[in-house]
Amino acid sequence: MTTSENNIQDQMSDSNVTSEQETVEVNPKFTPEEIEKLVELANSYKITGNDYFAKMKYNEAIIQYEKALDTCPDERKDERAIYLGNIGACYFKLEKYKDAVDSCTKALEDSPTYTKALLRRAQSNEKLNTLSSLTSALEDYKALQSTSSHFSTLNSQTRKQVNTSIQRLPPQISIIQEKEKNEMLDKLKDLGDKFLGNFGLSTKNFKMAQDPNTGSYSVQFVNNAEKSNDQKNEGNDGSSS
Repeated sequence: MTTSENNIQDQMSDSNVTSEQETVEVNPKFTPEEIEKLVELANSYKITGNDYFAKMKYNEAIIQYEKALDTCPDERKDERAIYLGNIGACYFKLEKYKDAVDSCTKALEDSPTYTKALLRRAQSNEKLNTLSSLTSALEDYKALQSTSSHFSTLNSQTRKQVNTSIQRLPPQISIIQEKEKNEMLDKLKDLGDKFLGNFGLSTKNFKMAQDPNTGSYSVQFVNNAEKSNDQKNEGNDGSSS
């Protein structure tokens, strides 16, 4: 590291050392020349991270991209978005899809037009395979397809993947939605049975009845003991004929 780079780094450290009477400077200001030096240093970390990424050393790559992020001034949002997007790509390779989504979301906050981050977030959400994540993935894929500035930068294979995902995800979302709904109802039933058990009842004592005129539903009480007796009586009537 050169003397000039050391001076810049010293300035970054010194800006956070203040007395109780002073206002802490959260975002230290630099001259244009100093900003360029910091960006140059940050990019050197990124290049090292890219080398690790190419060697499939993703954890080591993340460390370098985080160094780049820590070095790069806040005002250089496009560069910061790239470092965050690269971190997201590493997490995707490591199958840490939630972390990948979070990194790509931060990248898009800095640069909303960053196509690679939008695509990686969609792919990561799809891998999470939950109702909310698949819904978010579908939204991102649609944004990629409908925005020319995004879609025009994708190669033909990626465009095909985006179009296929838009067709495939809706029925997949419906299946998971139905599954999660049934799981929720089962949990509510178990909870209801525990509570009603204190009174000698269960959820079997209640049924949903639809009004044929209005289509609305109401909850009706069912006396299982009376129902059981009615069934026995019907059986006895049948045996005597």
